[in-house]
Amino acid sequence: METNHDVSLAEKLRDGSLYERAPSSLHAQVRARLNEQYKKKQRFSWNWSMRSAGLLFAGGGVTGACACALIFLSVMFFQRPAGTAAIEQEIVASHVRALMSSRTMDVLSSDQHTVKPWFNGRIDYAPPVVDPQAQGFPLVGGRLDYVDHRPVAVMIYRYLKHPIDLYVFPDSGGHTAVPTAMAAQSSEGYSLIKWRQNGMVFWAITDASPIYLKRFADAVVAGIQ
Repeated sequence: METNHDVSLAEKLRDGSLYERAPSSLHAQVRARLNEQYKKKQRFSWNWSMRSAGLLFAGGGVTGACACALIFLSVMFFQRPAGTAAIEQEIVASHVRALMSSRTMDVLSSDQHTVKPWFNGRIDYAPPVVDPQAQGFPLVGGRLDYVDHRPVAVMIYRYLKHPIDLYVFPDSGGHTAVPTAMAAQSSEGYSLIKWRQNGMVFWAITDASPIYLKRFADAVVAGIQ
């Protein structure tokens, strides 16, 4: 009797000869990543993902591995961090958006007494505006942007050829006359620094070295006091 080697693709899919079970290491990596994100209190519902991942791994095969990878990518794409992390991402996006567009500033001036009044009537607070030009960070203008569900003031400075955006908005945590400790961080190749002072929250961002951003922040703090 001759064996028929001309087997259709549909038959191979049905008999499972083309399938390969996903390795247990991939299963462990995906679950570890999901657990890590959950512990960080990211705003995402894991129930559907975990249930689907479990079913797909139970079925095994290349299909299961690919589908689980898609679930993993969807988790990374749709998650929404809370609090400071979310505002940080908004500020980075705002800074990059301004650099990529022709609207880097709404008011072009190196005079703080021109920039500060420009915000009158455009926002419901008066942001402090200083000009630490003597320290090497001249004021070049300002603009309005939208962060944390509200319009905010952005003062624009420069260090050599590096733009520095300083976001200033009221502190929802209350009035703080004494400057708080500065929190420096980096995101997507940009240096950021945050502090609170005189009832305001300050976020500064630049592509310059964190050393110079810290010097800039210190100069702003000194100019406000």
